[in-house]
Amino acid sequence: MMEGPVYFISDAHLGIEDYAAEEGRRARLLAFLHSLRGDARQLYIVGDLFDFWFEYRSVVPRQHYTVLHALSSLVEHGTRVVYLPGNHDFWLGTFLDEQVGVETAEGPLTVTHHGRRIYVAHGHGMITSDRGYRALSKIMHSAISIRLFQMIHPDWGFTIGRLASRLSRRHRKPASWNPRQAYQDLAFSLLDEGYDMVVFGHNHCPTLDCKGEKVYINLGDWIQHGTYGVLREGEMSLEKYGNEGKESRTK
Repeated sequence: MMEGPVYFISDAHLGIEDYAAEEGRRARLLAFLHSLRGDARQLYIVGDLFDFWFEYRSVVPRQHYTVLHALSSLVEHGTRVVYLPGNHDFWLGTFLDEQVGVETAEGPLTVTHHGRRIYVAHGHGMITSDRGYRALSKIMHSAISIRLFQMIHPDWGFTIGRLASRLSRRHRKPASWNPRQAYQDLAFSLLDEGYDMVVFGHNHCPTLDCKGEKVYINLGDWIQHGTYGVLREGEMSLEKYGNEGKESRTK
């Protein structure tokens, strides 16, 4: 029996604006998730679905209720959903697994679909020149930091989190920094190690490059591009979801 389509999305960054300002982008994402019912065998969320996510013991952000409900419904319709944390996912906790049905997994992942061996990772902290970020990330995601943050009232906690997210986007790189090239080089090195496909998010640059029969895809984002990846019958495509639905496909 032929394996069904496998979808990959990343970097929706819901919560980057207030609820009303995000209505159009959120509506497109909800329509996309609804369109996967009965079609998608599996969906990988490759980090940063939310611009800030931190799980308190008894509180989740109400701004994201509709998207969480759509994910739960997708799971109920038979799609396996796997979430890899990104750099804005400060602590996923157990809520997504236990209450939504979304499996959380520490990345990077090595998975096999349609006979293709695939490396899947958000991509943050993987470039060797970004040592400062990797050191800061270890501190922010440590068990002590998480416990201390849980002691802050959630309203204050999410205010601080959104501020930290905005500051992280202002982190300056050297003038010579070319994220598209840096991640392509990293992906091609992984393809040389024996992977058939490499899937990244993080740099918001939708890309589909081939090295012989092997493929590197960067999923882009849902802030500007509305792009995602889909694996059908062993072939990876980079596609776009716009106001009228699935608009284009790039091989």
